[in-house]
Amino acid sequence: MSESTVPSPSDEPRRSRSTAIGAAACVLLALPFLVLGPYLLDTKGRVELLCEPGGPCTLTRAGWLTRDEVGRFTLDEIQGVTLERTRSARRKSVPIFRPELETARGKFPLFSQWATDEAEAVRAEEQVKRYLAAPQAGSLELVRDDRRASLRVGGAFTGVGALLLVFAGWLLVRTRAHRRAERVGAPPG
Repeated sequence: MSESTVPSPSDEPRRSRSTAIGAAACVLLALPFLVLGPYLLDTKGRVELLCEPGGPCTLTRAGWLTRDEVGRFTLDEIQGVTLERTRSARRKSVPIFRPELETARGKFPLFSQWATDEAEAVRAEEQVKRYLAAPQAGSLELVRDDRRASLRVGGAFTGVGALLLVFAGWLLVRTRAHRRAERVGAPPG
C-alpha cells in the first residue's frame, strides 16, 4: 500500500514569487511595444509645401509627434515639379503616381506615399506649376496627409504596451496579496 503524502507549505511553489516573475515578464514584454509604438506614430506621413508670395518655399514633413523642416527653398533654387509614374509592387497592373519638387539640392517628393489616383497627383503638380508661373500673384499651400496608417499601427502597438503595463501592475498587486497570505499562512482572498 502506498502512503498518501500531503505536501508541506515549504514544498509548494511560492505564489508571490511566481506572480512577481509574471509581472516582470509583462513589463519586459511591454517594452518593445512602448518603444515601437511612438516610433511608428511618428512616421513622417504629412508633407506640406508652403510658399509665400514671391518665395521662399518651405517643405516640411510631420508625424503625429514631431515635425521636421526638410528645406527652405528660394525661387531661384526651385527648378520645377514633375510627376513620377511607376507600377505598384503589390499589383503589377496598377499605376501609381507621386509629384516631386525639383530643386538645385535634388528631388523632394510632395507625397509621402504613392497615390493610385492620378487626378490627385496631377492636381498637386498643376498647383505647384501655377505658383511657379506667377509667384508674385499669391501664396501656395500644398498639404498631403498619409498618417492614418501610422496612427492605426502605432496606436495599436502603444495600446498593447499600455495594457501589458496595466496587467503587470495588477500582478504586482496580487503579489502583495500573496505575500501577506504567505506570512499569515492563509490562502489569499
